[in-house]
Amino acid sequence: MYAPTAAYCSAAPAARACACAAARLAPVILGLSRFRSTAFINANAASISSSSSSSSALRALAYSDRDVGTSPCFSSSSRVDFQTCCSSDTDSASASLLCDRTTDDYSDFSDFSNSNMASSAPSRGYAAQQHDGAVVTRSAALAMPPPSPTKRPRSESFANLDKIMAAVTTATAGSAPAAAAAAAATASADKDVAVTHLNKALKSVVKIFATSANPNYSLPWQMMGQTKSTASGFVVAPLSARRILTNAHAVANAVQVMLRKHGNARKFPARVLAVGHECDIAMLTVDDNEFWEGNGGVEALEVGGLPPMQESVTVVGFPQGGDNVCVTKGVASRLDRQQYSHGRCSLLTVQTDAPINSGNSGGPVLQGDQVVGLAFQSLVGAENTGYVIPTPVVHHFLNDLDRHGGKYTGFPEMGISWQVLESTDMKRSLGMPEGATGVYITGTEPVYDSSKVLRAGDVLTSVEGQTIADDGTFLFPGQSVRIDFRHLCSMAYDGDSMRVGIWRDGAAMEVAVRVNVPHHLVPPHCHDLKPKYYIFAGLVFTRLTNFYMRHQYGADWSTKAPIKLCDRYFSGSMEAAGQEVVLLSKVLSANVNQGFQEMGNVQVYKVNGVKVHNLAHMARLIEECTAEYVRFDLEWKRVVILHNANGRAATSDILRTNCIPAAASEGLLAEDPQLPPDLTTVNQPNIADSEIVGEEEAVAVGERLARL
Repeated sequence: MYAPTAAYCSAAPAARACACAAARLAPVILGLSRFRSTAFINANAASISSSSSSSSALRALAYSDRDVGTSPCFSSSSRVDFQTCCSSDTDSASASLLCDRTTDDYSDFSDFSNSNMASSAPSRGYAAQQHDGAVVTRSAALAMPPPSPTKRPRSESFANLDKIMAAVTTATAGSAPAAAAAAAATASADKDVAVTHLNKALKSVVKIFATSANPNYSLPWQMMGQTKSTASGFVVAPLSARRILTNAHAVANAVQVMLRKHGNARKFPARVLAVGHECDIAMLTVDDNEFWEGNGGVEALEVGGLPPMQESVTVVGFPQGGDNVCVTKGVASRLDRQQYSHGRCSLLTVQTDAPINSGNSGGPVLQGDQVVGLAFQSLVGAENTGYVIPTPVVHHFLNDLDRHGGKYTGFPEMGISWQVLESTDMKRSLGMPEGATGVYITGTEPVYDSSKVLRAGDVLTSVEGQTIADDGTFLFPGQSVRIDFRHLCSMAYDGDSMRVGIWRDGAAMEVAVRVNVPHHLVPPHCHDLKPKYYIFAGLVFTRLTNFYMRHQYGADWSTKAPIKLCDRYFSGSMEAAGQEVVLLSKVLSANVNQGFQEMGNVQVYKVNGVKVHNLAHMARLIEECTAEYVRFDLEWKRVVILHNANGRAATSDILRTNCIPAAASEGLLAEDPQLPPDLTTVNQPNIADSEIVGEEEAVAVGERLARL
C-alpha cells in the first residue's frame, strides 16, 4: 500500500479522489485478505490497474494480498491526514463521499497528530513535507495502518466495496489522459491507411483461368488431356506498361489464359509476354482496353524491398475454397535459398506463416501498399509453411526483360563444383593463413567461362567483396542471416563479370570471372517445350530430361530409374555446347526389329562408329547413312544392327499402325546439331570407350554362331 505523495494533494480533484480511494480501500481489501479471498481481490485489481489514470497507490493497493493478522505492514509513523488531502478544492461528489467515510471510519487514528507525524518520519529516513495542513511523505513503501476490528466489522467492508469501486470509476472516467486519445486517433488513422492500401490491392489483383495440355513423354508424339486450373496475379507498376505478373507454373503449357478482375463478372483473354520458369514468374498482358479502363480501371502495385523478419505481411489472392478474393495475414519468418519446385532451380525465398494454398499462386504479398513478393509454393506435410518469391528475384526478372528487349535469359551460375573447407589440416596443406575462410574448388565445367580463369585446387574466398565462410555461406546484408554464396552469382546477368577472390599456390589474388546462364546436360525442366523424338525401324529415340524420368518412373524416379540414367542427371556435365543424352526409349514391335523389342531406356553412344552429340545429330547420321547396315552402340556394351533399306521401308508401316504423324518431331531434321570442331575429342558423359563394344566384337544377330 503506497501513501499518496504531495503531488497527489496538489493535483486535479479527480486525481486526489484516486488517492483518497486508495486510502479508503486499504483497510477494506486488507480486511478481505483475512479470508484469503485472492480471486476476489485480484478481480478488483485488474479493473483498477486497467485505468490509465489510476494512481500508483491504488494499483499497489489492489495487488496486495497480505494477512494483516500475522504480518502487519503498517507503522505508527505512517500517519497521513487524508481528509485534508481530499477536501481541498474537491467538488466531486464521489470524492466527498470517500473523504467523509474515511473520517467516520478512522476516528481511531486521532491519536496520531500531524506534529507527531512530522517529527517521526525523518527518524525513519523519510522526507516529510507540509501541504495544506497535511503531512505526507515521498516514500513509495509506506502503508496505511490496519483497520480496528472494533470500529468496523468485515461484513460492512463487503457491503460497501461495490459503492467504493463505482465511486473510483466515476472519479477517474472523466480524466482520461491525452495520450490515450492520441493513441486512439493514431489507431484510427492507421486503420484508414490499411483500408486504403487494401482497396488499392483489390483493384490490382486478378484471377487467372488457364487451360493447359501437357506432353506425353512416353509417347512424345501425343499430348495429354487438357486440364483447367486457377491462379492469382496483379498489375505491376508502371500502369502505362500494362503488365501483369503471376507464377510461371500457372500458365505453363497453356493453350488458353483468361483473366477476371476482382468484383467483375467478365473474363478477358490474356497473352503471355515472357516466362521465367527458373524463378517461377510470368508476365501477361490484356489487349482489350475495357480491362484497363472499364469499371473504374485498375491500380498498379509497386515492387518494394525485402520485408524485415517477423514483420507482418498480407497475402491477397483467390485460393481454393471459394470464388471470391481472399486476404490473409502472417509474418515473414525466414530468409533462405531454397529450390523452386517448378523450375528445379535454387534461388532466394522468404518463408511465411500466412496461408498459401492452391489458387494463391502468383498473388501479391504486401507490406503496406508495396509488393514484397509473390506467393508460389508451400511445404507439403508442414503447417503454416508457405514460400514467397522475394523482391530481389522479382526485380531481376523485370530487369532481365528490360536489358534484353523483352527476352528472358535466366539466372547465371559460376559453373564450378566445390566442397566445404572446414578441415584445419586441409587449410594448412594449402598454406592458408590463420583465420582465412573459403570453399575448395574441385572442378569447373568446360562450357562456362569460369573454366578459363578458375581451376581445381583453388580456394574461393570472396565474391563481389563478400567473404565466403568455410561452409559456403556469406552474411546477407541487412538481414543478419547467412545465405549460400551462389545467390551472389544468381543476382548477376548472363555474361556479367564478377570480382572473385581466390587462394592459389600459397597466395591470395583477385580475378574477374564471367558468369553464364546454366548449361545442363540433362535439362531439369522443359516447360512449354514439346519432347523431341526420332523413329527408325520401330526404334524410338528421344533425349533424357527430368520430365522424361518422372513420366517413366513416377515422382520418386530417383529410386526407381536405372542407376546410370540417375548418374547422368545428378552428376553429368556438358562437355560441349548442345550436348545431350540420347536414349533408345522403346521399340515398337515389328518384324524388322525382331530380337531387340525388350530394349528400352538405354543411352546411345555411337551410330556407325560416330559419337552421338545430340538427338538432331543422331537423326542426321541415320538419314545420311548409305551403308547397308546401321549400327547402334548402346550402354552396357549392347549393340543393335539393322538393315538400312529394310528399316526405312518398315518405318512408314510402323507409323501408320501406331497413328504417329511423322518419324521425327517438328523441326528436328532442320535443327543445327551444334557440332564442336573435333567431335572425337568430346567425351560421352562419364562414360569410357571401354563400355562400347569394338568393331571386331560386334556382329549382326545370328552371325556369331556362324563365325564360331
